[in-house]
Amino acid sequence: MDDTDHIFNPRDDSLSERMRVYGLVAEAYRNAEASLKYLDDDEISAQLGERREVERAYKICKRSFQLATNAITQDELQEAKTRGLINEDEIRELEQKKRMDDMQALRDNQNTDSREHSNKQ
Repeated sequence: MDDTDHIFNPRDDSLSERMRVYGLVAEAYRNAEASLKYLDDDEISAQLGERREVERAYKICKRSFQLATNAITQDELQEAKTRGLINEDEIRELEQKKRMDDMQALRDNQNTDSREHSNKQ
């Protein structure tokens, strides 16, 4: 899978379009996450498809969700709320995802710095 594979494809850069596609991507991510959890359930897994297909779909949805959350700023979130484009639960989900992505980026950066430091010694 290419690191650029994703399903976040708004038709334009308007806030309403990005919010619309964010909702679709968030739902796809939740569904892919649920499918991944059921891969080891014999009754359900047969209907999900092959493991590698489910895992690939999950990775694409996860990347798409990351792109979608990064495409919306904090100020835009408030505007979207005012305009009725997003509800409180969706705001919490989006903010939580942003925090998780930020923490992961910090961890990745620390790991890179640690490896570079140990390679220099």
